[in-house]
Amino acid sequence: MRRAVPTLVVLFGIVALAVWLNSNPGTRTSPPDPVKTAPIIKEERIPRLKKQIAEQEIESAQAVAKYIPSSKARIDDLDSPVIDLLRRLPGVVQVDLGVAAKKPASRIVHLRDYHSVSKELYALDMKQAHGRELTAAEIEWLHQELLLEVELVQVEQIAVLRCLIKHHGLKRVFSEGYSPDELKTYQEMIAVLRSMEKEQIPQLRKQLEEVRKLLDGATGEKKEKAEAIEAQLVTMLDDHKHRLLEMGAAGRLLIAGELDDVLALEDADALEKAKPISPSGNVKFDSQKLELRHDAQVKAIMKEGPVAVIVLGGANDLTKSVQRRLRVRPPLPSRSRLLYDGRS
Repeated sequence: MRRAVPTLVVLFGIVALAVWLNSNPGTRTSPPDPVKTAPIIKEERIPRLKKQIAEQEIESAQAVAKYIPSSKARIDDLDSPVIDLLRRLPGVVQVDLGVAAKKPASRIVHLRDYHSVSKELYALDMKQAHGRELTAAEIEWLHQELLLEVELVQVEQIAVLRCLIKHHGLKRVFSEGYSPDELKTYQEMIAVLRSMEKEQIPQLRKQLEEVRKLLDGATGEKKEKAEAIEAQLVTMLDDHKHRLLEMGAAGRLLIAGELDDVLALEDADALEKAKPISPSGNVKFDSQKLELRHDAQVKAIMKEGPVAVIVLGGANDLTKSVQRRLRVRPPLPSRSRLLYDGRS
């Protein structure tokens, strides 16, 4: 299983940090090595991931309930040091530093994400990674595995964000994948999913519980009808879960009413140009276009104020864009790279 890259935190104008959580699947920063002969479908993977998610949900809920902050520092207070605060959040095992300044004028905290993609795009990625055409069954299985890995990551991200919300003044989070032009559509999606969470989903879960009770001891035609209804309900609940995963940890907390707002991180034009799908259908990243996207992201962040928490794919690193904006000299090639003061 791909593991070990949970959350990256970048504090810009003060320091750059990387925070690693205990049990997130690794953020895939590049396609896995081609495996042309090994079987893709392994029956034990899906049940194991589902078990991990169930266990992590319990563990994360307990960690949030037991979390006692070592300080009352607010994430939006530039006069308050937050390195130790971030290190003590549930699940965090490592915090790396990057851009520093003695008297910070701004701060960005970057939570490294492992986000979902559509089945069609993921099929292209996996075709290239495995060096062959994949069967429909293989694509379905791999995509299901991806969604479960994404869910596992979001369980831990939500725990971190909940602690920042409850104890350290977090109210807004930037989320990748949409631009201000799409704000109205995004808000409509949030409203629909919030309504479903409050009304339809509890009813569907109750119906599923009742159907499963009927299945206990049912036989013949009665059993077949109950099984058909069960399958339909499970599909509806799974579809809803997938829509929640697409909204990310921040979107899910907004739906739950725990965050005040989720802000757009993207410039539409820069995002479109940085998409890694080539005309031939291969997945290929253009580093120059990706840096332009990062520059646009930093610009969007700074429009909203000096302090920001962002959720962004783990393959993205805003350090160079931050340095360009602040005219900070590049890191020194030694341990002292963590100590320079951020002045040009």
